[in-house]
Amino acid sequence: MPAVESPQRTTAHIPEPYTGSVPVKVYGLSDVPSSADLTAVLESQGISTSSWGEGNTKDVSKFWKEIKLDEAGFEVWKKPTGETLPVRVTHVLRAKVSSPENYARGIFLFNTWQQYGDGRKRNRNGLLSEKLQMSEMPLEKNLHEVCQRAVTEEEMQRVCDASTIIGPDSPAPTYDPGYKCPLTVVDEVFVDHTVEIEASKSYPGLLTVYHLYTVDIICTGLPTLNFNTLEFDAPDKNGDRKLKYIHAWVWLKWDAIQRYLLEGSVMKERIQKDTFKNADQLREWLTAFAIDMDAGPAAGAGSLPLSKSMSGRVSNMSLLDGGGGSGSGGGGRARTVKDLFEEVQHEKACLEHWGRQDGVPILLRVVHVVQLQLSIPELLSESRWLFMESQQKWGGSPEIVNRPLARKVQSKSKFDHDFFQAAAQKTVEDYLSHIMDLHYYMDTSKPVPTPDNPNPPKLGQVEFNSYLYDIEESPTYKGLLTMYHLYNLNVVGEGLPNQDFSSLAFINPDRPEAIVWRWVTWPTTINMLHARSKRLSDRDEQRRTRLSDASKVCADTCSGLQGIVKQMSQNRKDPELTEIADLLTKLEKQVADPLAELSNEASGNSLNITDRLPPSMISSLAEQRNISDEFIRQAGKRRTLRVSMQMLPEWHDDDPEDAPGNGYQEAAAASSRADATWSNWMFTGRCTNPEMVSQDEIDNVPIPSAPAPRE
Repeated sequence: MPAVESPQRTTAHIPEPYTGSVPVKVYGLSDVPSSADLTAVLESQGISTSSWGEGNTKDVSKFWKEIKLDEAGFEVWKKPTGETLPVRVTHVLRAKVSSPENYARGIFLFNTWQQYGDGRKRNRNGLLSEKLQMSEMPLEKNLHEVCQRAVTEEEMQRVCDASTIIGPDSPAPTYDPGYKCPLTVVDEVFVDHTVEIEASKSYPGLLTVYHLYTVDIICTGLPTLNFNTLEFDAPDKNGDRKLKYIHAWVWLKWDAIQRYLLEGSVMKERIQKDTFKNADQLREWLTAFAIDMDAGPAAGAGSLPLSKSMSGRVSNMSLLDGGGGSGSGGGGRARTVKDLFEEVQHEKACLEHWGRQDGVPILLRVVHVVQLQLSIPELLSESRWLFMESQQKWGGSPEIVNRPLARKVQSKSKFDHDFFQAAAQKTVEDYLSHIMDLHYYMDTSKPVPTPDNPNPPKLGQVEFNSYLYDIEESPTYKGLLTMYHLYNLNVVGEGLPNQDFSSLAFINPDRPEAIVWRWVTWPTTINMLHARSKRLSDRDEQRRTRLSDASKVCADTCSGLQGIVKQMSQNRKDPELTEIADLLTKLEKQVADPLAELSNEASGNSLNITDRLPPSMISSLAEQRNISDEFIRQAGKRRTLRVSMQMLPEWHDDDPEDAPGNGYQEAAAASSRADATWSNWMFTGRCTNPEMVSQDEIDNVPIPSAPAPRE
């Protein structure tokens, strides 16, 4: 494979609250020639070392030895505020090792377990990871040498069979001085560079700055099947080298590796309003994750969001981002870093960096959405609510939407009842202030509609119903995953037609939207979604068949032509035949192989995002919602109260079986008192504000047991 030039990249972004900090002093051995000198410098910088060495911590001599052995650095940084910070600095390589053949197929080596020289064993589940030396910086200038050392001198220095293990009948392998490593690094591709800053567990009071570099390393000499490697310690004073580890390596596709690497990930950094001064600073930060939205769809495979088959589906939430639904203002176009910066500045979204030191970084765009189950008093008894069937942007054609009324909201603070009330009112004002007939269509040959004489509906009760979340690849911000926090609200309004209708929305006055609304029940909604799912399934089946046929024809054609060229080449030496053979190989790689890959993806052989993210990480992501557990608990309590009231029996004066003694008069009287209590709470807003209704009041609402059944 051709060599790749050292990448040209900007300095990695320093996370908050240290953004803008710069080194003002770098200490070497000449500055701290002994551990005592290092102690004095640390104390002068306000770092107390009196407890170092106690418990699981390390003493100052260990830190000084790291500096002496070139394994870590000691620097003093200056924050933009003028405050100085003493920091320990380390550089770590995370290597995705592969062979030339497997690299083209997206297959890499994964270290599943390690066994110590004394026989102890532990699960590793990581990439090749190597601490770099300070003298090897900057990495760009020493990339090949670093990769060669990491592979041939460290974890993979000695290749052995996958059955090699220490056991009762199999002692630890011994060092063979005559062994020569069969691996050769033929190419290396720099993927990303991120910086993480944490309080040091080994050295209390000291911050540690981790420079994490992800690099693809392509080697020859790797076994075709799974294998183990031996790693030996450096020679002791007698020249002996003891076994340090046995490493177990397996070949896995990158999407499977990602799932392991994300297990245990935590949020490292959140990008929100005023984190960056302009879009250029945000663009520079994104380059650390190999994301370049301004250049179109990302082609890299470094951080998880860049996998082309990351999501096997597109949910209705993507419609909020311009994938065909309302509120996007973008008509499905690919958006730029400037658009993302404006969205963050207006607090319509934030960015979160998740990861672990021996894993891969994942970048998430986080959006908060209110979703309204809107009804009107005359349709409440029929359990009908408003459903967005289709939407037409100015200059476009109507597109199927099939979702409730929804809108992105600001994410700057915790949400409460007042916030949801205001958000619901703003949403209906934006989408339902200009009512049209059901068959309204925007004709581009006529003038653009204008927002004249708005008549928004009046909202009464707004009740929080439930919280959900969804994760998918953004249809407009290429290379980004989006986490949608969905807050479902029950809303009752007045001033809307009780029949199906259309409306004009002017979220973007230059590009109005015509939306078709229908009053539906839950069974109707399910039937609509099933019918659409069936249509999409039929369409996908047709596409799968066509892709499979095209892939087979292309592969057979390339194979046949290559056979003919090979046979002709045996009879005569012709440079043009060699050129034709090269072109056929190129055609196979650029057309036949991608067609086969698309055919496999269409057959459902690729994982969607929720399959790739481990459950523990999805749970952690969901915990970042903007409502408290107590708020959700109180909402559930109110729903239980309302349902209990609605389930009370009705009593009719003309029903002779409802005579005194059967229990129905008593139940009806209690039901009447309960209805009166609930109605009072509803119209005063107490039913949707947990702080206004005490537990004693709820407990004292008369909810009788059902009367004895009629015989």
